[in-house]
Amino acid sequence: MRIGIPRGLLYYRYGEFWQRFFSYLGAETLISPPTNKDIVELGLKSISPEICFPVKVLMGHIQWLLNKVDYIFLPRMVYLQKGSYGCPKMIGVADVARLYTDSILAPSIKGDFFLPHFTTGVKLIKNPLRVYKAYHKAYKESFIKRREPEFPKDRLKIALLSHFYLTLDEYISRPIIKTLKREGAFIYTKEDLPEDILLSLNKEAERVHWVYERELYNAFKYYLPRVDGICQILSFNCGPDSLVGDLIGREAKDISKPFLSLFLDEHTAEAGIITRLEAFIDTIKRR
Repeated sequence: MRIGIPRGLLYYRYGEFWQRFFSYLGAETLISPPTNKDIVELGLKSISPEICFPVKVLMGHIQWLLNKVDYIFLPRMVYLQKGSYGCPKMIGVADVARLYTDSILAPSIKGDFFLPHFTTGVKLIKNPLRVYKAYHKAYKESFIKRREPEFPKDRLKIALLSHFYLTLDEYISRPIIKTLKREGAFIYTKEDLPEDILLSLNKEAERVHWVYERELYNAFKYYLPRVDGICQILSFNCGPDSLVGDLIGREAKDISKPFLSLFLDEHTAEAGIITRLEAFIDTIKRR
């Protein structure tokens, strides 16, 4: 049995766990290759142009996997906490994928992370005990509790605020990270923070009802007094990103924190991104 895992969206947080989980069930996994121009083109041809860029990229990875695997694993992130939901487009992309294949495994994650994986495993191998053991072994090996980062005084410190499926996809983020490092910046992302900070339900974060935007806002509040500047990467056509991005921008402006907002899609020119980043770093250095 071969399970396909598209290298997009949730893969960048849970992909390592999924590979181990299916391996311990005795299944072979096939991961689509790193994002490239051809995969992006596949995605653009298979979904509406009104959809945000990360979902287009995901659809390209799904298209690449078609006819290469028995199943494509594409869980729906409905919510991790009550009152903190996944983006509707991310939840519904499995239904779009079913237009191209019936071999979609799309369990819904609704707070309980174990149950959707357990039911999927039982569906595949009909052995509940083995599925239970595979889940807990894979989970223990894949998720390490993170500690709060350190902030050296003699380094230029930049918080790069974005979703993991943007910053960890090298095709999307490489020009940004490469430019910041070339300028001598020490980069912090929300993936560097412990889960209790990201999922905090403080009074301000409760206003944000999307799970990954709440993480973004909590990371912003944590980094705001600790770094020299904040750069946020947002997806064009993403409604939740636009709303929370504006909230973050206003709060940074209120305390005169150097702030740059970059919107990305398939038309974004690398030269323009680099120029804006260099100007942003120059502004911080002059201060």
